[in-house]
Amino acid sequence: MEITLLDRFGNEIGPAKGSKAGGLLVALGNAAFDEAVDRGNVYVAANQTTVTTQAGLSVTTPALTIANTPFSGKTVKIWYVSAVSLVAPVAAAAIWATLGGYSSTAVTATTPATVRNMKTGDGSEPPGVRLLAVATLPAAPVAIGQLGAQLTAAITTAPLGAFYERWYNGALRIAPGFNFSIQTSTASTLFCEYILEVVDL
Repeated sequence: MEITLLDRFGNEIGPAKGSKAGGLLVALGNAAFDEAVDRGNVYVAANQTTVTTQAGLSVTTPALTIANTPFSGKTVKIWYVSAVSLVAPVAAAAIWATLGGYSSTAVTATTPATVRNMKTGDGSEPPGVRLLAVATLPAAPVAIGQLGAQLTAAITTAPLGAFYERWYNGALRIAPGFNFSIQTSTASTLFCEYILEVVDL
């Protein structure tokens, strides 16, 4: 069987190419996540003020938290995370992407994050999902990614500053009752940004 590709106007492009495993080989012709944004399910959140983290994995003051509430019926697909610091820590710090395990106890919200829908610009949170600038987690999370290491040099002596990022491209999924945050091995002062998609289970 041959699959013929058409462009958005219905014009024939040619036959599709496949891999030996049966996958369809596709070249991206525009923004990688354009279709997801068009569906209206993609959100961006960033700290408007810094958050001072704890030293080590902690239930208190994670830098920016995604909390998928228990029984939300939604899955959070993380596309992108980043963190930046303008203040040198007292000791070198590992910057971690962390995942909190399932809990029927919801994350305690202290300060909601500033959220925008990437299609409409609307400021509402995704249904069933909390985005929190300051929160208390039901239990300490585990580190699942090393975003980088922050050293003790002052920003005036580090011309590139302290900037850490990771593209997950939707491969990291946060199920109901789980949470995601950025934390540090030594107390640090961070701004963070997340891009995420929220879809039905």
